[in-house]
Amino acid sequence: MNRLTASVSAAAVAAGACLALLAPSAVGAAAANVVQQVRAADLGPWRPWLRLQDDQANVNRLPGVQEVSPFADPVRFNGSLHLSIAGGQQAQAAHYTAQVPLSTVAAAELSYDSYVKTVEGGATGTAANLQLPMICRGAFTTLSFQPQLATDSRGRAGVVPDTWQHFESTGASLWRTSRALPTDPALPAGSDAPLSTYAAGCDAPGDGVIGLLANVGRPGDVEAPLDAYVDNLTANGTTYDFAVEGLARGRIVLNRGNQDRPCHHVSQPCPRTQGGTASGFVSFAGPADGPGYRGVGTRLVFSDGRALAPADLTVTANGRPLTLIAGPGGTLTAVVSPTPRADLNPNGTYRTALVVTHRDHPSRDGGDGGTGGRVGLKVRAELLATGDEPLRPTGVSTSTTVR
Repeated sequence: MNRLTASVSAAAVAAGACLALLAPSAVGAAAANVVQQVRAADLGPWRPWLRLQDDQANVNRLPGVQEVSPFADPVRFNGSLHLSIAGGQQAQAAHYTAQVPLSTVAAAELSYDSYVKTVEGGATGTAANLQLPMICRGAFTTLSFQPQLATDSRGRAGVVPDTWQHFESTGASLWRTSRALPTDPALPAGSDAPLSTYAAGCDAPGDGVIGLLANVGRPGDVEAPLDAYVDNLTANGTTYDFAVEGLARGRIVLNRGNQDRPCHHVSQPCPRTQGGTASGFVSFAGPADGPGYRGVGTRLVFSDGRALAPADLTVTANGRPLTLIAGPGGTLTAVVSPTPRADLNPNGTYRTALVVTHRDHPSRDGGDGGTGGRVGLKVRAELLATGDEPLRPTGVSTSTTVR
């Protein structure tokens, strides 16, 4: 066993292989991937995820930036793994485990989300690699997924800067070996081949994958700067979600501008009406330890216990009328997309001024004796953000009822 193999094997024990990144029990096409969050405290020496400098075998390599970042991923919008290098540097986060046959790993989902920021003078056409450290015929190597040679989930070829891309390994995807492999036929260092080729040649006793890495750069490979983010690394039934601690919170304030219409009934109690105008705002606040949401927006959902029609409401956001669309369950929905683009950063606030006019229709009996099912106008606001496609739900929402 060479020095690097020994170092990596020791790191696997130190990192706590009990976390079972590649546990065989997780395998199964019908089983949903288990999501495991990775926080900033999980990166570092003797932690589940090792940075480049935490492995003694990398003592002669210059580390770049390796951190859990507020930069929101395109799935859960709760942060991501930031890997950034200058010329000659390398950055990675590595999670080591017990050995699992490569054929087993290749049979399950292998995927990740990737983002590359445009940097002045930076590298082009390349991104962070999803990597599989492994033993093959007694030799250590690292297999690297090649995003520049792949097609993402939206059919885009190669690396597209300044946008999130989802890459998934298929039977045709090319993986590059970092070292020569004594397979039959032999595979020289730098060979590109599908995982099936490596699995067929790396099936000796003791062969297998020993973890999962996200990596950018090797000394001499990338001379230009590269600023990359990755998240949702998925292998063999587990998805690793890099996340910061906090999440944004929402608030709705809507005050009625006019009171209920006068009641002229004398023989029975006067029911409240729903008609009237309410004005105020929707705001979302990002905590200091929360993610940074890019290109945010708001989805508004209105309901009042009846089947609302677009004629029942008039809504303006920041002084502009909104188009209302019938939604499920008798709701009305509208989307606010700020112009110019707005971001919601940690310690920041995203606010939208609202004016809502709700027209009462007491003729819609609603089965309550003529009060029209009056339960108040419920307003729900969902924070949207730009992910791998424009304005996706972030999972952050708030609601109120105007009575």
